[in-house]
Amino acid sequence: MGDGVGNLGFPVELLDKPVLERRNYFSDYIIPHPFLKQAVNDTVSKIGSIRSERIVFVCGPTGVGKKELVNKVTARLIELAQPKLLINKGCIPVVNVEASAPDSGNFNFPKLWSSALKLMKEPISGTYIDEVINSEGERVVLARIKKGDMREVLEDILKFKQSLALIINEAHHLLRVSSGKKVNWEVDVIKSLANKSQTPIVLVGTYELTTFLEDLDESFTDQVNRRTSIVEFPRYSHEVKKQVEMFGNTIIQLLRHMPLEKTAEALVKHDFMYFYKYTLGCVGSLKDWLNSAYDLALQDQSVTLTKKYLEETRISGHRCTGMLKSITDGERKLAKIQSEGDIDTALGINKENKDTTKELNPKTKKSILPGTRNPKRDAVG
Repeated sequence: MGDGVGNLGFPVELLDKPVLERRNYFSDYIIPHPFLKQAVNDTVSKIGSIRSERIVFVCGPTGVGKKELVNKVTARLIELAQPKLLINKGCIPVVNVEASAPDSGNFNFPKLWSSALKLMKEPISGTYIDEVINSEGERVVLARIKKGDMREVLEDILKFKQSLALIINEAHHLLRVSSGKKVNWEVDVIKSLANKSQTPIVLVGTYELTTFLEDLDESFTDQVNRRTSIVEFPRYSHEVKKQVEMFGNTIIQLLRHMPLEKTAEALVKHDFMYFYKYTLGCVGSLKDWLNSAYDLALQDQSVTLTKKYLEETRISGHRCTGMLKSITDGERKLAKIQSEGDIDTALGINKENKDTTKELNPKTKKSILPGTRNPKRDAVG
């Protein structure tokens, strides 16, 4: 089979399987790299620790691998809900829905609510919900619900099915509106859904989500910031040695799980920056690139992945430059939102104020026992 067999990370018998089976194996393989594991842990922790009316923002660059994060968070929440499922077999631990970009005009909320309702499946029976009991105790067939009533029905189901979270992926699409005033209204919709359903809402998207936290009217951003927890799912930086090592190891592990006779990890050791430059440190982008290159290698019946296949499937440096600008703008904006800012100045706290504060809390004098004379009170001599 050639050199590199000892480093193969996939079942060796896959080499004798049809091309489609090998392709599917690599396409389905998700590497649990450090930043993914950290973001999943942070998101699950925020969901479990916040009050039920709160909102969680999960932000990161495009191509970082948010779909994998959503899948892993969903699996963790289902696992955590097992004790609850033993008591309430109708419990739906988590609802995971994608916010599709509107064809034109404003974002279509009724379509989102409808998609969420259609995706609701009870894990014990494995059946999808086709009817519900509304807040008035009436049995309602989902197919007959009017568009205007879908949000209210969703609120009831999330509440009575004891869902741990409603996850909305690609949530930056909620911002696809025709005016700032409309965006303000959509913030209220999400806030109201979280309040009435008593269920945490997890918005997963690009750094565009920071618009909800900073760029709207102050009255709206104040309300959102007070109810919001933030999780950043970042890319790997080429300027931090430890992150270079983590991203390099991630590339190597992916190549070792690519069903070919020889691994191509020597390409990474020879020119790490080649892989970094065309992925910008985003594992999702890396996986998409390797999937395309692997397809070409399979078509040619190649024993290994060569730079030829990588060159034919990478995106251009010009496109990477545009993506990098968008990503770094988002990173700076989120860093600003999470910084201390000018809170001391805004509160009028300066050195003189701090000194005054100290004077308000003087050092405690040494106590004197009752009945003991204080020598400083009488003249001596």
